[in-house]
Amino acid sequence: MTNLAPRVVDKSNAAAQVLDDLRKQIQSGQYAKGARLPTEKALGVAYGVSGATVREALRGLASLHLVEVRHGSGSYVTADSGHLIALSLHSMIQLERVGVPEVLGVLGVLNAYAAELAAVHATAADVQAMQAALDQVADAASPECVARGLSDFLQRLAEASRNPLLVVLCKFLAGLQIGLAREIARGSLDQWRQTTAQLKGERQKLLDAIRKKDIEAAKQHARSYHERSLKVITALPQARSARLSQQALDNLLVSFTQRSA
Repeated sequence: MTNLAPRVVDKSNAAAQVLDDLRKQIQSGQYAKGARLPTEKALGVAYGVSGATVREALRGLASLHLVEVRHGSGSYVTADSGHLIALSLHSMIQLERVGVPEVLGVLGVLNAYAAELAAVHATAADVQAMQAALDQVADAASPECVARGLSDFLQRLAEASRNPLLVVLCKFLAGLQIGLAREIARGSLDQWRQTTAQLKGERQKLLDAIRKKDIEAAKQHARSYHERSLKVITALPQARSARLSQQALDNLLVSFTQRSA
């Protein structure tokens, strides 16, 4: 196998070099998602390193969410582009102390672009799925159902853009927005209904523009929806004290991983 061609490794930093070489092969597609990596013994021979060094490199790949080490079975590629981008965003928000206004500001721009592309690319099935999500919000019997409906609507909107990078970015940032709204509503279904009802018209106008393939109207209604949602959310009594907590960020990353699996 060409993947196992002998490689020169500096023994002073062997594990890091093995990790980096395997990472490049995974990211370049030489090892596809779901593929089983060569055995530890085979990797050790190819790199001229010990089994302990190979295991250290594999643990590093696992910590990067690129592989899963299954005891007794081997190591399998689990790399998912969406999860890797979400992981980077998660880390950046933590390190740079990014606040709610910054997150929602970027999301507004991205949603407007997604709406513009959706007006061009959305199929009848896309429109139907978005309408079903809006109907779920309107008929929701619990805060969880409201959140799920809103999440589905925004995700379907992004997916209709047919831009994979935009899909991941919108999906992650929309999750933060919905998580913040839930924090403000504090689990109250009445609060959720009152808040979402104020935005029902804006969401429907956006979808109607996409259905009609009206690009300019889609962009306009996406911006209006974003601006209106900011006003509604920030006008709530609990808005001033709401924050993107560490736990909220961690929970979002976990749920993102589960949905991407």
